[in-house]
Amino acid sequence: MNETMLAVFENLSAGVSLALMGICGIGLLARLTRVIRGQETADGMANSYGNTPGRTLFCVAGMALISRLLLYALAYAMYRLLGVGGGGFLASFRPLWIHWDTRHYIGIAQEGYTAVGDERLRLVFFPLYPLLMRLASPLTGGDVFAAGIVISLLCASLSAALLYDLACMHFGRETAALSVAYFLLSPLSVFLCCAYTEALFICLTLAAVCLLRHSRPWLAALCGMGSALTRMPGVIIAGLMIIALIGRISERRASARDVLACAGQVALVFAGLAVYWGINYAVTGDPMTYMTYQRENWFQEPGTFWQSTANTMHYFLTTVGDGDWLFTWGFQLLCMMGIYALLAFSQRLLPFDLAAYSFVYVSVVLAPTWLLSGPRYLYALCALPLLKARLPMGRRGHALALGMSLVLLVIWVFGYTIAVDVL
Repeated sequence: MNETMLAVFENLSAGVSLALMGICGIGLLARLTRVIRGQETADGMANSYGNTPGRTLFCVAGMALISRLLLYALAYAMYRLLGVGGGGFLASFRPLWIHWDTRHYIGIAQEGYTAVGDERLRLVFFPLYPLLMRLASPLTGGDVFAAGIVISLLCASLSAALLYDLACMHFGRETAALSVAYFLLSPLSVFLCCAYTEALFICLTLAAVCLLRHSRPWLAALCGMGSALTRMPGVIIAGLMIIALIGRISERRASARDVLACAGQVALVFAGLAVYWGINYAVTGDPMTYMTYQRENWFQEPGTFWQSTANTMHYFLTTVGDGDWLFTWGFQLLCMMGIYALLAFSQRLLPFDLAAYSFVYVSVVLAPTWLLSGPRYLYALCALPLLKARLPMGRRGHALALGMSLVLLVIWVFGYTIAVDVL
């Protein structure tokens, strides 16, 4: 493809993404006006279905855990049937499930951060998850990797239960069950099985949202702090505190004390990021060293989601036939355009605060100038399964969508555990 046509497609993709997000933004501004006027509740709890029984949540968590164990069994079956290796299940587990970022988290858990050698680059990874790995390692005989797996499995199970509770209180049991199905059958849910931060981040974010629904804003802010200590987008939870205050002001239930409390809750969320900056300063003398490492070694700088869309289109068109063409750039482009369209035309299906959170989250996580893990970042958007479940596709439509997700999940399990080493 010549340079002119390539530029046309890049600009077209950027323009489409900007237009779709613009439509979403205009819709959210209109809804904000309704919230301020008291015509819509900020959290959508005016017609709540009530609390979910604890027994039901326990069953949902158990189903989530079983689903992850089945993926471990699937990976091992592939390992044996394809002749990749001949060891037993436990002997094969580490080579199958330790790849990419997992090695960095293990290194941080074992050795901490440093300012020298290649290990200095670990500073770009946030500290809460490896800290929990280290703290939990005595329970796994000192094996920090096993501790990370246990943490991810527990957080994945809790996330499923929290998602069910959130969806159930807003839309009822059928939508709640469908939301959990989308969450667990997503191809990117393979990362819930790994020593990655996805499960912890999603769990803390959903906990913050649910605690706000149950009028526990300080506990929600504490979860937000933990989320911000896990990944940078965790600070966006602070916006939920502000939206809750706006809702109270519109209902004329807010006082100066409420405003001060909101400021304190927002500060508590951002304290997570401040701690991470403090670690950077303590290790290197510069609180922003992680940004330098991201720029020099991963070519990442703050950018815009539309430019990242154009970049993804560029790599998609210029790497046709390469090994990472379809499942890296093609899948990322599909996910990006899909979330833009969902937010543009379906954000009204979410409570206002979750819709606004989703808009900001997508704008932030898709903004880096070198974006390679866009689909994984989007999977961590806690409202995404709920939004999918709310789409008016009918039972057959949802069944087809979930069936396709399941097929892709099998492919992604193969890709993460086996193809990364054998292809």
